[in-house]
Amino acid sequence: MRLLLQQIGSLIVFLTYSVCVSAQDIIAISGDTMQTAIPLLVVDSIKAQRPKQFCILTKDSTLLADSIFFNRSLPDTLVIDYRREKVYVKNPSITHFQVSVLKGDVFVSTRCKGPFACLATGTSNDGRLVIDNDTTCTLVLDNLELTSQKGSAIYFKQKQKAVIELHEGTKNRLTDASAYQTDSTDTSNSCLYSKGSLTFTGNGSLTVTGRYRHGIASSKNIKIDKGHLIIKNVAKHGIHCDKFTMEGGRIELNMANDASKGIKAKKEICIKNGQIDGKATGSITIDSVDTSYCSLLKSDGSMLIKDGEINLTHEGKGGRCISVDNNLTIEGGRLHLECRGDGGSYLTTANDSDYYTPKCITADDTITIKDGTIDCKSTGLGGKGIVAGKCIAIGDSVDLGNMSFPAISIETQGECIFNNVDEDLRFGCPKGIKSDSLLVVYSGNIGVTTAGMGGEGVECNGQMSIRGGTLVCNTFDDGINVADSIEISGGLVYCNSADNDGIDSNGSICISGGIVASVNQNKPNESFDAEKGQIYLLGGTVFGIGSGDVKIKETTIPCYSTPFIESNKGVVSRGLILTEGKYVYIQRDEDIIMALRNDNKAFRSFLTVMSPAFSDSEQLSVYQGDCPFNTQQSFFGNRLVFGGIPNNSFLITDIQVQIIK
Repeated sequence: MRLLLQQIGSLIVFLTYSVCVSAQDIIAISGDTMQTAIPLLVVDSIKAQRPKQFCILTKDSTLLADSIFFNRSLPDTLVIDYRREKVYVKNPSITHFQVSVLKGDVFVSTRCKGPFACLATGTSNDGRLVIDNDTTCTLVLDNLELTSQKGSAIYFKQKQKAVIELHEGTKNRLTDASAYQTDSTDTSNSCLYSKGSLTFTGNGSLTVTGRYRHGIASSKNIKIDKGHLIIKNVAKHGIHCDKFTMEGGRIELNMANDASKGIKAKKEICIKNGQIDGKATGSITIDSVDTSYCSLLKSDGSMLIKDGEINLTHEGKGGRCISVDNNLTIEGGRLHLECRGDGGSYLTTANDSDYYTPKCITADDTITIKDGTIDCKSTGLGGKGIVAGKCIAIGDSVDLGNMSFPAISIETQGECIFNNVDEDLRFGCPKGIKSDSLLVVYSGNIGVTTAGMGGEGVECNGQMSIRGGTLVCNTFDDGINVADSIEISGGLVYCNSADNDGIDSNGSICISGGIVASVNQNKPNESFDAEKGQIYLLGGTVFGIGSGDVKIKETTIPCYSTPFIESNKGVVSRGLILTEGKYVYIQRDEDIIMALRNDNKAFRSFLTVMSPAFSDSEQLSVYQGDCPFNTQQSFFGNRLVFGGIPNNSFLITDIQVQIIK
């Protein structure tokens, strides 16, 4: 039924668009000479022939309008269409939404107590969307390009839960003002700001530019379920919140300002899935109060990475890819991290010399790596791979035999930093893995390579324990360096140092199991070096080649260290002349018990060997030659070989037969 109004007096227009109300309401129409009431179930629309006034009485309010239509299934989405200088609003229910427009700024609130939805689309170079309601709001972005000249582009003013849905296939852009015109009720500080929790979903994309401070911020939590977020050209942090959770989607970060953070959480970062790609060029800031680093992922509390892919590149001075103030736990995922910037030195206010270094991963407390794939590369001065202020635990304590995961590869190319007070002193040297207290390797495949002066593979300023897994260190400086003690009870360990000791301890070295090979290439340094001479070989298989003699304190199985005390020719060896790149063999009759490639460049070499295959009563021969093809076991890319029978490719050169007993 359609009702046409003709003679009901002069019209006062309250709304310029149609109004939809509930079909259960009663409409009362009043004028100069007529008054009537009609149940809405029998009316589909009302329109005046010429502008007239009529009054709509609903159960919630009294309204004035020029036309009205009725829909039994009310739409529940408020549509906001930005068209350059104008804004068009399609309001499905005037009793549901309250909307006001001030130039290009739209202010939305509702009277409902339940969730509601808005859709924003179009383009504005001077527009803003402010949603002021304490119930859950879902905001759908449908090819929205919004730039604010007054403050945040989108501002959720209350502590309600807000959901941003990026409509499938759409590209959305938000840019805030470079200076905010705020009042006492406006607490926004970012391009997209929510006073409550904020969730992203949908299969579209959103590009955010934060000219004032942050790109996206919440005083509560931010969660990424789906969607593609691109955050660039931000003054401070890309994403700033209490707790950050990512379960899907993709984030691209581009951080150019000094001391800026890509994702900054005050309490926790939890990455369960999804992809994060980040690039930073910002540098460190140093003042008398604080030193602040530019970081791509930064948590003031803890961080958990369970799955997903993280690709981060930092080119700024002293940069950090991942930085955590408390504990970091990695249970899976794929991490590709690179620091290209340099470390450096500076003078404090007390005129003391201090320094800063770039780090791929750093945590002030404990780092636990249970699974996943991690690739770290640091090319600048003093660059480091993984650094913990207290403890590092790698692998699964239950599955000690797992030599595949976690898979960790670390490379540093930089050198030490010169002290700016005394140039003879150098500090901030590059490290692959560094722990200030305790370091335990349970399982996994770990490879560390360093190329620059002072570059050590693994440094622990306390106690280190290797119980399983594979650890390979090809380094310029020490392969492994510990302050107190190192205990190896299982796993495979290979250290090859170009300029220092293979394994170095300021306290003791104790090997009771596993397979351990250590090579020193140059200078009078050892394959195994204990500052206090406390080297205990109690079990396992050991093969060391170094430029210095290793003095063993105790053994429980046959162990030999040159110079050899006796031989079948009565020769007392004072070191062996070996050829770089050849293999040194320990042989019983025609069988090779073990062989190790020699990378030693020194004139003399000293051997340290131990194996359960040795017998106290037998004599073993030492040869040098090429690697045989037929071997029963090989480790570390044929650098360490156990078992096998010499074949035609086995060529003895340079070294004469030495008999050890």
